[in-house]
Amino acid sequence: MVSWLKVRRPQPIPGKTSSPSEGDPSSPPSSSAGSPPAGNWERLAWSCFDIGSSSFTTVIVDLVFALYFVRVICAHRVDGTWLWTLVLFVSQLVVAFSSPMIGAMADVLGRKKRMLFFAYAVCILSALSLARMGEGDVWPSLIAFAITNISFSFADNLMAGFLPEITSFDSLGRLSGWARSLGNLGSLANLLLVSPLLASGFTVSNANRIQLALALTIAIYALAGLPALFLLRERTEALTGNLWQACRHAARRLGDSVPDVVRPGALRTFFLSSLLCGAGATVVMVVVAIYAQMAIGMADTEQVLVLLAVQGGACFGALFLGKIKDWLGSARALQLVVLVWTIASIALVCVHSKPLFWATAFLVGFGNGSLFSVSRAVMGLLSPSESRAQYYGLWFVTGRVAAAIGPLLFGELFQVTHSYQIPMVIPLVCFALGFLFLLALPPDGRPRAASRPPALP
Repeated sequence: MVSWLKVRRPQPIPGKTSSPSEGDPSSPPSSSAGSPPAGNWERLAWSCFDIGSSSFTTVIVDLVFALYFVRVICAHRVDGTWLWTLVLFVSQLVVAFSSPMIGAMADVLGRKKRMLFFAYAVCILSALSLARMGEGDVWPSLIAFAITNISFSFADNLMAGFLPEITSFDSLGRLSGWARSLGNLGSLANLLLVSPLLASGFTVSNANRIQLALALTIAIYALAGLPALFLLRERTEALTGNLWQACRHAARRLGDSVPDVVRPGALRTFFLSSLLCGAGATVVMVVVAIYAQMAIGMADTEQVLVLLAVQGGACFGALFLGKIKDWLGSARALQLVVLVWTIASIALVCVHSKPLFWATAFLVGFGNGSLFSVSRAVMGLLSPSESRAQYYGLWFVTGRVAAAIGPLLFGELFQVTHSYQIPMVIPLVCFALGFLFLLALPPDGRPRAASRPPALP
């Protein structure tokens, strides 16, 4: 592992006079040293990863496997929903505590791309084992899903850290929105591809077809990451090639960045809002398919329409909000996104008819696609240039803590009330509070110059 992470010190750029600080581990990393500016092919490769990521999230993390686990794997158990929310809580808690350090290590070692594809490979291998799980494989499924969800989250986090390196300040929102929309279109196409396999319902007799649908989605995720593997460039220079020094320096930088998050200002406001809205969005996305069947009475064949409505709304939301974010600014765009989520949460509690629920599913997709698209771009604006992966890691802490707490609260409240409708009040409260925090978000401004990181001993 040490040899795999070992990095070479940055080589002098041809034709450039070396300064005393070049090659010095204390000098801040550069996002472009030794690498030409990103071109359209590199941006397209980065965007293609969202196709696999969105497809994987929809089928493996949020919707299809959730139903498969509750209805098929736990066919003879009554605690399937609670176990599902529990494994989400545990896996997201692991991600929450480890993401900042992994992000900081990626910055210090200058090997963000290599760490990204290690997590990507682990995710694929563990997900393939999920596609072999059947009735009664409860604990093997929970363990395999935990590994899959953790590695998938690490890969998603590290990939997001490339965004500010491959586009200009003014185009962050457009590229993030375009990529997310492309990803949601790919996810929609993936759902159309696997929908015939799901049409017979989430039953034990249809388990083989559902397993094939899972395997196809994993293959799409694997293929979608290949362009980034070959075309993305590592632009962050290594501060050190020594793994132990890298750990110490990453911990120091992480400690220096935490006060920026907790200190009153735009970062703290954004992180608090992300925590609340992430909790609400996670609750809705991980239980919407189960909720549609158990509370609304959707038949197995109608579940596919719910999934398609969610993805259709996500495509529109990511493209629409990603574009107007650069026009309205981050504060108003995020307020609009959270307002859409609040309306969708109210509808989930009040709607009982199937046609209205399909419309609500579209609204849920709109909010889900646009929330990540706009938030990812805003994080790029707020993060210092030499510590992007590190700050993205801190941002992912809020998202993963939210993703851990939200479903657990839903599961516990469901265990007490035995109702799917009452726990749906949780996301409504989260989005209402998140909206109040966003009202205090200051107008957009150019990110301040990042401070010089402390020198290595």
